[in-house]
Amino acid sequence: MNILKHRKLVLFMLMLSLTACGGMSPAHQAVINERSSTVDIDMPVFENRLETDHFVLKWTGKSSHSGDNIYDSAIIKDTADYLETAWGKYTSLFGRQPYMAPGRDKIDVVFRDIDCYGLADPPDGPIQFNSQAWVKKPGIRQPTSAHELFHKMQYAYGYKTKWNPKKPFLWFTEGTAAWSEVFVWGKVSRACKVDEIFRDTRLDLYEAEDMAMPFWIFFVAGNHEHANDSLMVRLFEKCEQLGDIRHALDQVINENYGRADAFFSSFSSARKNGFFADRCRLPYKCILGPDGKDVVDKVKCLQKKPS
Repeated sequence: MNILKHRKLVLFMLMLSLTACGGMSPAHQAVINERSSTVDIDMPVFENRLETDHFVLKWTGKSSHSGDNIYDSAIIKDTADYLETAWGKYTSLFGRQPYMAPGRDKIDVVFRDIDCYGLADPPDGPIQFNSQAWVKKPGIRQPTSAHELFHKMQYAYGYKTKWNPKKPFLWFTEGTAAWSEVFVWGKVSRACKVDEIFRDTRLDLYEAEDMAMPFWIFFVAGNHEHANDSLMVRLFEKCEQLGDIRHALDQVINENYGRADAFFSSFSSARKNGFFADRCRLPYKCILGPDGKDVVDKVKCLQKKPS
């Protein structure tokens, strides 16, 4: 079977599997679209290359599969700038570099047709971005760049390279990567990462995946005026030491906020009654969706409605 036919067959099967999830809310289906592993197909040949201080970006405009192609090199240049901005903010906060494959001194970044906005798995592989989403949805480029690079920061602390968490863990791995979108840009690639956990208060935190992001804002800010982003550093250091997310999180909460169960209770209360109360400084006070609209305003409107 040639590569193009293989692509079509696999994509058709993927569509069938996603259709079978029709019982989920649109937001939950979007999570599948955002973070599902890429279709197992061969990489296209990348005839174009842009090298920066920390990245090598590769793309094509000649693939026989049209979904791979990007023709505007300015899109690539902008993405390189976004990645370098995120790199600078991460290394400044965490004091270490994102994970790189052994023997490499730069991270490969490729653009092709994949079944999600971005992918940074496995640890030794390249960061991958969805070419057509990149062309058609410019609002996702900044937050998705930060999100996928943050997975490389997670790997730098041993996640998947030295230890594996117990399930469920996507509320941590995807949730903190979603937090990084806001930390770097004050934006998210999908509005449901901000508002769904308030819209559906029955949504379990540990099942919320990237929609658990508001918990991580609460973790660094505690609904106080000044966030302490260094708590995220402390958390990852503890995860590296213990290889256990829940144990590490409980320890950091106990050290900084008091009893962990009381902290979780306060988050639950804030989630229902007034999480964004004009108290946290930027970027957590105003979070933009991919359409450029402030999602925090939507959350405030939700919380003003009678229960």
